[in-house]
Amino acid sequence: MEYLFDTNIFVESKKNLPMDVWPTFWRKMVELINSGKIYSIDKVKDEIDRGGDELTDWIRQYAPKGFFLTQDGDVLAKLAETVNWARRSPVHFSDSAISGYTNVADSYLVATAAAKKMVLVTYEKSNPLRKNRVMIPDACMAIDVRCCDLNTALRELGISI
Repeated sequence: MEYLFDTNIFVESKKNLPMDVWPTFWRKMVELINSGKIYSIDKVKDEIDRGGDELTDWIRQYAPKGFFLTQDGDVLAKLAETVNWARRSPVHFSDSAISGYTNVADSYLVATAAAKKMVLVTYEKSNPLRKNRVMIPDACMAIDVRCCDLNTALRELGISI
């Protein structure tokens, strides 16, 4: 199984597991990247690059070009599916929620995970009644994509630190 990482996995890890205090964690992440077991998408890289910090430098140093998947025809078809779900959802998301979902990495992550049969790894929590934001786990559930948090993914990958 391959795992697709959301921006918040990297950002929260940097914040809660600083590279100078948790070097083993960050080495394990590099090993997982190099093994082809974890990926992310180009839109996540764009979000991380905007930070202009040590995480940006780490990504540039340790994440090869192939780590960040781009959108192909299969992904774009799933993108249309997830965006249509958001627009037609019985939750009746606000226009700004739908705009936010489609203009950040979230909808592309869900679409990529669906198209590539990957598990989406995020710290977001389901909130099916929330109208002002489309939550990744709810979008995943709607189009039959499995998602989990980082600890679950690491356990499934056999990683302990």
